[in-house]
Amino acid sequence: MKKLVFALLATLSLDAFSQSYFVLENGITLSVDASGYVYDFGHYTPVGRVTVKGGQYLVEDSNVLVTVDEHGALFRKYEMLPKQVVGKGINYFIGDNGAFYGINNQGYVNLIENDEKIKTATKFGGNYFTNDADEIFVVTSEGKYIQAEVEGLKASDIITYGGNYFMTNRGVLYTVTSDGRIIDKRQDRVGIIVKKGGNYFVDTTGMIYTVANDGSLIMPAIPVSLRIQAMAKLGSNYFIDGSGKLFTVDKDGNVFERWVTYDLKMTKIISL
Repeated sequence: MKKLVFALLATLSLDAFSQSYFVLENGITLSVDASGYVYDFGHYTPVGRVTVKGGQYLVEDSNVLVTVDEHGALFRKYEMLPKQVVGKGINYFIGDNGAFYGINNQGYVNLIENDEKIKTATKFGGNYFTNDADEIFVVTSEGKYIQAEVEGLKASDIITYGGNYFMTNRGVLYTVTSDGRIIDKRQDRVGIIVKKGGNYFVDTTGMIYTVANDGSLIMPAIPVSLRIQAMAKLGSNYFIDGSGKLFTVDKDGNVFERWVTYDLKMTKIISL
C-alpha cells in the first residue's frame, strides 16, 4: 500500500508550496500535500514539546526542527536554532539573533544571517513580511526572500496580514505568489476578511475565497457538507469544522472534503 502511495506522490508537481501538517492530541501527525491529499506516514510528535509552529515546519523543544517536504514526509533536523523566534510565517521564521530561516519544498533550510533588512522586520504574513523601512519581502517556495515593489503600495498600508494574501487600509486585496510576485486584486470586490487561513479566507459576506500558487483569487465550488460558519480550526491549506470534518485547499485553489480514520476534534496543533 505504501508503495502505491509513494508512486502517486512522485507524480506531483515540484513547485508545490502548500504542504503542511496537523497533530492530534495523542501525537499522531498527519501531513497534507499541495494537491490536498492527506497522509498518515506513522509520524509522531510529542505535543508538549512543540515550542514553535509554522505552515511547513515546527520546532520541538529548542533544538529540533521538523519540516515537511512536497511529498508530505516529515524530517527531523538538529539545528542551531535561535533562543527565541520573533517572527514567522508558513515557510519561514526569524530569530532574535537576526537570522532568517526559510524552508523550501524539499524541507531543506536556507539560513541567511547578518542582513540588516531582516533585523528590522516587524510584521509577518504567511509568505511575506515587512520591516521598519516600509519595505515588503516575499518568501518564495525555494525558501528565499526577495524584496517586492508594487506601484502605489507601501508596507504601512497593510492592515490585514493573511497567508498568501493581505488587505490594505483602503480595502484593496493583494495576493502573493509562490515565486515572489504581489498581485493587485482591486478589481475583485471582497468584504473585510474575518477568518484567515494560509491559502484561503472568509469575508464579512460569508463567502470563502481561495488563493492559488500563481496568485489567482478563486471563488471555489465547495463540498455540499461544508458549512462556512462552522469552520473552527484553520491551517495552512486545510480547515476542520466543529464536528471534525476535514477540508483541504489545493495549490490551484480547489476545496475538497477528506476522510481519515481519526477523530479530528482531537486535533491539538494546527499548522499556522
